[in-house]
Amino acid sequence: MTTGCSILSALGGLCYLTLLTLIILGLVKLKRKNIRPPENISREDAPSVSVVIAARDEEENLPATLQSLAQQDYPAESIEIIVVDDRSKDGTARTVREFSTRHPSVKLIVQTETICGASPKKQALEKGINAAQGEIIITTDADCTHDLKWVGELVAEFTPAVGMVAGQARFAQPKNAPLWQRLQSLDFQSLGYASAGLITAGMPFHCSGASLAFRKRLFEDVEGWKGFDHLVSGDDELLMAKAAQSRWKIVAASSPAAIVRTRPVSTLKELWHQRIRWGSKGVYYRFSRRFILSGVFLFLLSLIAGPFIGMATGWWRCWIAWMVIKLLLDWIAIRYGSRLFNEKFRINEFLLAEIIHPPATVLFAVAGHFTSFKWKDQRFRSRSKAG
Repeated sequence: MTTGCSILSALGGLCYLTLLTLIILGLVKLKRKNIRPPENISREDAPSVSVVIAARDEEENLPATLQSLAQQDYPAESIEIIVVDDRSKDGTARTVREFSTRHPSVKLIVQTETICGASPKKQALEKGINAAQGEIIITTDADCTHDLKWVGELVAEFTPAVGMVAGQARFAQPKNAPLWQRLQSLDFQSLGYASAGLITAGMPFHCSGASLAFRKRLFEDVEGWKGFDHLVSGDDELLMAKAAQSRWKIVAASSPAAIVRTRPVSTLKELWHQRIRWGSKGVYYRFSRRFILSGVFLFLLSLIAGPFIGMATGWWRCWIAWMVIKLLLDWIAIRYGSRLFNEKFRINEFLLAEIIHPPATVLFAVAGHFTSFKWKDQRFRSRSKAG
């Protein structure tokens, strides 16, 4: 048993070591970028932009989102904001119409019916993208707020070879947030660092649809979500995976202004369903990514089993060594990422998150492939077609 655990830890640990090394090297490379996006884009050089939002029952959140988008420091004649109302039961459509009377750049599309077996959100986004006049599409969520330079910072990263630019998202948590929400926020923050590092290292794994820009031509070249359109989740990561196989280059935006603030889940039950939804698409990654993630899964599984096996076999020395290695790698990555994006984190929360991370990741990964989850008042089965 000791030999088996050692082999499992070594193979999985090698995958984890590879992944974290790429993240750190990518963050270092991103930090050393000499060319910074300009603070302002001239009217003559500004490409046309369409911000597309799929909204379902977002009457409460949309006013702040639309206000932050209407105030963008970007040539007004070069930007449009398209909100696709996905069968809302509240006043989402009315909110958008009222806002559009004051801001003509805001447009409404209403989705009253969906195709059975295809993701409603992907259908809504595709309707918005098809109607978009912009050369560059930027997606965000209906519960996000944006820096005034958000659009400009994302657009400034585009060169003729670049087809996709990944921004980031953070949870806007209150000062009196409970401990579990602070740990959730730290985990989401570290995921953003990993995303930026891996994209820059040439292995794009993750991105957030809350702050994602791509050329409309790229979307057409890769045929949108064709092949993944039945999945409820993955409108961001799986589109990026297709883009990574195309002729277009993917880059990460390094400016803190490219980070959007989004509403965190308010209960542990909502957190459970959110993380299951996120984990439900892992089986559809390309083989190389699934291989590395499977190795990471086995590594974390061995760390969970380590204390129990170690007491009976003496394997605990190896377990401690791997825990220390993981702690150091995670610390370096999050420390470098926080400096790059000018953010802070608490060391006590980081240490607690290190304890929780292995069992939580394994649990959500397993549940994401074998259980159902709720999203937008609808229940979906993992790995099944959308209804």
